[in-house]
Amino acid sequence: MATVKDIAKIVGVSTATVSNVLNGRIGAAGPAKTREIFEVAESLHYRPNSLAKSLKQQKTNSIGVITEDLTVFNTPEIVDGIDEYCEENNYEIILANMRLFKRYNNDFTDTPKHQQLFNMMISNMAAKQVEGIIYVGYHSREVTYLPSRINVPFVYAYCYPKEQIYSSVLFNDEVAAYKVTKLLLKKKHKKIGVISGPRLNITAQWRLRGYQRALHEQNIPYNEMIVCYGEWDRENGYRHTDELIDAGVTAIFAFSDRIAGGVYKRCLEKGITIGKDVSLFGYDNIDWCEGYTPPLSSVAPPLNEMGRKSAELVFTQIKQQKMPSMAECKPILLNCEIYERASITSLL
Repeated sequence: MATVKDIAKIVGVSTATVSNVLNGRIGAAGPAKTREIFEVAESLHYRPNSLAKSLKQQKTNSIGVITEDLTVFNTPEIVDGIDEYCEENNYEIILANMRLFKRYNNDFTDTPKHQQLFNMMISNMAAKQVEGIIYVGYHSREVTYLPSRINVPFVYAYCYPKEQIYSSVLFNDEVAAYKVTKLLLKKKHKKIGVISGPRLNITAQWRLRGYQRALHEQNIPYNEMIVCYGEWDRENGYRHTDELIDAGVTAIFAFSDRIAGGVYKRCLEKGITIGKDVSLFGYDNIDWCEGYTPPLSSVAPPLNEMGRKSAELVFTQIKQQKMPSMAECKPILLNCEIYERASITSLL
């Protein structure tokens, strides 16, 4: 690999002159020598040592991104938003994957093992001299572990810290569920069943709160008998479909598209036509929503925007050269998009 010293030797100038010319310093050499330096550099396929330059300037133009698990379906789009924003600002990301889903078999209960792994990731990022770090959660929830001995901006995405001393970016589950329920009510559905995730899951609770608020505004009593709980999977939707249909619901709000997939399967077996005999709304707007017959109405979380906003917060802190106050660390809640498709219909 060609070096500045190689170029200087061929051109017959000092390494300082070559370095100054290649870095765009005006007046470092005359026009003829400047042109010759660039021509020689190009002929030798010279590439600057960006790492050495960064270390010298104490500025790496890099942001660390720590994901709880890169394979989880929401994570790649969030990371892409971070990378997109960084690229627009001439920064790059350094990615670290904790692989929590595979390490701990979907058990995201915060433990000393989690903290130890987290601290190791932070240390690795510090060694690479990143200028800021974004921690991307597996799903929206409270995390107890905090970065220790950190002196660069730090932001949580798709999760939030128990101690509100760092910024976090989430999407507004309550408002999204409220809008979906209002839409179904506007279509004259008054008995709307729910198939939720786990009862104690904070995301499920926020969505249920939005559902309840919309019912309350229309003076419709909340009926816990038509609210079912389980995992975020197809089996949960399949298992509870009969229960809700037998209870006389005219619409089902599935709190994930995977749950909605189970409802499709069971309705097909029972000869029930979704979008005609019963309306169905999902959540996540995953790729196969439009592949169902009829296409599934769903909520689209602003994943890319969440990544971009997280990066923007880090950049703001870098420019201000100070950590935000506790008052500035309140979670930022972004709005979701609601996609109405043929899986829902109006009652006469």
